[in-house]
Amino acid sequence: MPEHDVLLDVQNLTIHFKMYGGLMGNKVTGTVKAVDGVSFQVRRGETLGVVGESGCGKSTTGLGVLRMVEPTAGKVVLDGTDLTSLNQKEMRKFRRKMQMVYQDPFGALDPRMRVLDIVGEPLLIHGLHKNKGEYKARVHDLLERVGLNPNMANRYPHQFSGGQRQRIGIARALAAEPDLIICDEPVSALDVSIQAQVINLLEDLQEEFGLTYLFIAHDLAVVKHICDRIMVMYLGHVVEITTRDALYDNPQHPYTQALMSAIPIPDPDAETQRQFDGSLQGEIPSPMNPPSGCPFHTRCQYAHEACSAKKPVLMETETGHQVACHLYDPSASDVNADDVMKAPLARTG
Repeated sequence: MPEHDVLLDVQNLTIHFKMYGGLMGNKVTGTVKAVDGVSFQVRRGETLGVVGESGCGKSTTGLGVLRMVEPTAGKVVLDGTDLTSLNQKEMRKFRRKMQMVYQDPFGALDPRMRVLDIVGEPLLIHGLHKNKGEYKARVHDLLERVGLNPNMANRYPHQFSGGQRQRIGIARALAAEPDLIICDEPVSALDVSIQAQVINLLEDLQEEFGLTYLFIAHDLAVVKHICDRIMVMYLGHVVEITTRDALYDNPQHPYTQALMSAIPIPDPDAETQRQFDGSLQGEIPSPMNPPSGCPFHTRCQYAHEACSAKKPVLMETETGHQVACHLYDPSASDVNADDVMKAPLARTG
């Protein structure tokens, strides 16, 4: 990827949380490896989707990029600046460049603040207005851009529906004039009919303002609609990154295949023509005690000896298609990727 096209470059992002216990609660009893060496890039103006099961580290990755959770290791480079090297004072000015739209539109807004103050708060913090009149006009303009009546600016969050509250959250994110917006499952709490409206709004705003999105979701249908590229995560690791069409037409990692096979298809004939068997074994391991080697090998029907001994790295299997799986590494074993589409191997994990 050309360097000038990259807005966000995340390198080996690692976020571990210490668990405390004991009589006084001050004894370290374990470590939760929420994110474990995640690397990816996001181009200017594109939408990178992040998908995976609950607990795979999607939201924690987003919080780590914003430094709302401090990374244990790794780098987060935004527009050429390594954010992990900045102190709190230096970090504040960069927060203008990246904002977040939260999953819960009910919990993301202060119930004691008017919408005028909620949307206008970034203007105050970053000094983006000259006087009270400009402040009010800017808030009204933002509300109009997200499809709300400016006359509602003096109302409180409880006087709005869930979809309207999410629009308020989007307007607040836009107020700082950011380059990057991290959308943390922004439509999962909304009705299906409202989801489509919010997704279309995000697309329109991206085109209008040249925004870049990191779009975290678990609904693969939503991701397919809005994202340009998709990153699949499992147990704090990236297992596959590619374009939207390539992921849906040719998922290569066994875990991605399992996710795809879980998407319901209303046509029985199409259901019988699936080209892969995505059945999973067992339960997802604990991030406090992740498996050795490949994190997915304990549930993978194609696992072999190398999977439990060595952690796979992201390899480019096709142009723009990266997969972290020993099936695509000839040096790892004598098993190759063609076997994934044939008979499953005996699971060794």
